[in-house]
Amino acid sequence: MLLTFLKGSEVIVIKIVGKQIFFNIVQNGVPMQTTIEGLKLNPVTIVEEFPDLKGKPIVEIKKEGVRRFKEHIAGMNTQEEIKNYLEIDLRKHGFKLTMIHRLGHRPQLVKN
Repeated sequence: MLLTFLKGSEVIVIKIVGKQIFFNIVQNGVPMQTTIEGLKLNPVTIVEEFPDLKGKPIVEIKKEGVRRFKEHIAGMNTQEEIKNYLEIDLRKHGFKLTMIHRLGHRPQLVKN
């Protein structure tokens, strides 16, 4: 399943394969595909999500945030659950889901 999110001119395409999530982003004009570990995560945002990490070193905050994200995804049963979680989480940061492309189907535009 491919999900396309838009925030202003910033586009993120997320590929869900089973319980693995790949992020397709453009950094410095270069498109790249990465997992959660390859993203530039904001420690302030992670602490907002997990207040118990406040006061810890930035490296530890990022590592623990990634671990908890993966753990949360692993507890989900379907790609639809993962899609709903990502949509809600990215909406908090100003992103809108614009398109869903399920395997074997045509892309479907999402009207917000």
